[in-house]
Amino acid sequence: MAPTGGREETNQLEILTGASKDGRIQVVFDDGQIRKDIVQSVNMNDSASTIFFQLYDAIYQELKADYNITGSGMTIYINEPTQEADKDITITLEDLDATGVTGVGSEWRKGVAGTGGVAEVNELEITEAGSGSKDLSVNFTDGNYLNETATVTLQGTETSAEIADKIASAFQALNNGKGIFRQNITVSGAKVTFTSTKTVADQNITITVTSN
Repeated sequence: MAPTGGREETNQLEILTGASKDGRIQVVFDDGQIRKDIVQSVNMNDSASTIFFQLYDAIYQELKADYNITGSGMTIYINEPTQEADKDITITLEDLDATGVTGVGSEWRKGVAGTGGVAEVNELEITEAGSGSKDLSVNFTDGNYLNETATVTLQGTETSAEIADKIASAFQALNNGKGIFRQNITVSGAKVTFTSTKTVADQNITITVTSN
């Protein structure tokens, strides 16, 4: 159940001008807990639009495990996906080599904490171990934003609990060790539990296991 009365914070980075020479630019994102220094090479005559798409891809890769990233026009929006109190977030674009690229970061909408929500919990239980060596593909999706697949190699001698351990470890290793966006992954016996780290509205989560 989602909290009520709150609002998700959104911060933005607007690209103002393109590059007049080759060089590097850097976007610094800092929310007090997460800091990212994202360096991007640009070429002479790269337009503001070209740089927007380059930075959008780079920022998405760095922050997708913690924020929703969208874009419109020349502006990249970094959206806190849940109703939380306003954060002191800073976003700056630094021109490291005098390329001529400029951009400005600012808060587009303040966050407001909600009340009354509960964290959603989904569970995958391994009911039989099977036999023979094989690969398992395990997909976790909400049918919209989340769509993550972990691959587990089995020797055919594992117990159900050992398979659950391998699946949990494979998911935790995704996205450079960040795991799945806003999901805490734990294992107990033969059960893998996915617990939302935020009190969001009920999601249509499906978890499927395919033997390759």
